Amino acid sequence: MKMLIGIPAEHYERFVAACDKKSPEYTMLKNGCVAREHDGGFERRTIQILCDDEQAAILLEAATKLCPEVAPVIAERKTRLQPRVR
Repeated sequence: MKMLIGIPAEHYERFVAACDKKSPEYTMLKNGCVAREHDGGFERRTIQILCDDEQAAILLEAATKLCPEVAPVIAERKTRLQPRVR
C-alpha cells in the first residue's frame, strides 16, 4: 500500500543533508514534492514523499539514526496505515 509522508521543510533539509547521496533514502527524499499551505498569513512548506511500506521502513530507520526529529512523523504515518486485526 502506498502512503504519503509529509515532512516539514526544515526537518527535510536536515534529513537530506545527513544522508549519503548514494543511499536509497536520499533518492526517495529527493523525489518528494513541495506542498505549500497558508495558515494565518504564514506559508508553511511540507515535502511530500510517496512510498510503500518497505520504503517507509527504510526512511524510518535512516531518520532514527540521522535526523531523529523526523522519525515520529514517519512512524505515525506507518502506524495509521497498518491493517487492523479484529
